[in-house]
Amino acid sequence: MKHTPKFQETPLNFSQLSVLKKVVDEYIHLGDDYILTRVTSSNSKFEAPVARRFDGMTMCICVKGNLKIIINLDEIEVPPNSLLFIPPETVFKPVDWVGEELEAYLLFLSNRFAHDINIDLNAINTSIFTPSSLVLQLDEDKISLLLRYFDLLHLNAIEQNNYNRNIARSLVSAAGYQIMAYGEEAADREAAAHRPGSRKLTYVRKFLRLVRQHHRQERAISFYADKMFISSKYLSLVIKETTGKSACEWIDQYVIQEAKNQLRYSGKNVQQIAYELNFTNQSSFGKYFKNLTGMSPTAFQSIH
Repeated sequence: MKHTPKFQETPLNFSQLSVLKKVVDEYIHLGDDYILTRVTSSNSKFEAPVARRFDGMTMCICVKGNLKIIINLDEIEVPPNSLLFIPPETVFKPVDWVGEELEAYLLFLSNRFAHDINIDLNAINTSIFTPSSLVLQLDEDKISLLLRYFDLLHLNAIEQNNYNRNIARSLVSAAGYQIMAYGEEAADREAAAHRPGSRKLTYVRKFLRLVRQHHRQERAISFYADKMFISSKYLSLVIKETTGKSACEWIDQYVIQEAKNQLRYSGKNVQQIAYELNFTNQSSFGKYFKNLTGMSPTAFQSIH
C-alpha cells in the first residue's frame, strides 16, 4: 500500500500560519487579519509535509511557472497569469512546480477579518469558480492590477497607523469585486453561445453556495429549495438545465469528496465519518458511498 500523508483534522487557524515563515521567501502580516507571502523556485522548502485545512480564505496569484497543488485529492495546475481561490476548510497541499522559475503570491484572510468585509467572499468561489475548476486564467494586465492590490496590502502592513484595518478592508473588498468582474467576463465569453437567463444563474450560484455550506449535514433537495423559497421540482429543473448535472449529483459530489477526504486523511474510522456526515448508521453510509464510487468506504480507506 502506498504511503499517503495524513492531514491535520482540526483546520489551521490564522495564528498557526506563522509556520509559513520557514517555507516562503517573503512573509508579512497585519495583526490577525491577513498574511501575504511570496514563493519562488529559489526556496527548496516549498513542499509542505502534510495536507492541511485552513479555516480562512486563500488567494494565490501565479506569475511564473506552473504551480501544482493537491486540492481535495485532485492535483490542480495553476499556470502563469492565473488566480487560484481556495475556499475555507478545503484540504490542500502544495506539491511542485513546472518550468525554470516559479513566482507566486498567496494571500491568507482570517475568518474574523473576512466576516468584517462588506463583501461575500464566498461568492468569489460559487459565482465564478466551479468545484471542478478553482483556477481563473487572466491576461498579464489583469494579473498586474491584482498584484497592485497585493502590493498595497503589503505596504499597509508595514506602515502602522490607526487606520490599517480600515484600509485593508477596503483593499480586499475592492480586490474581491475586481476578481468577480474578471470571472464574470470569462464566464460570459465561455457561455456566450448558450447562456441561460440571469435569474437561473442566480439560482445556480446560490444553490452551490448553500451546498458547500450544508452538505455535511443536508442531502435532501427540499432543504435547499426551502432555503431558496422555490419548489424542489423547479430547483431540480434549473440546475439540470443550466449546469448539465442534476441537483442530486451536485450534492453527492460534495458529500463524496468530503467522505474521501475524511477516509484518506483524518484517521477516523468509518462509523465516525458516517456520523459526521449525518448518516443514520454506518451501513447506510456504506451503501451510499459504494453506489457512487463502486467500492466500500473500508476498501477505499485501505488503498489510500
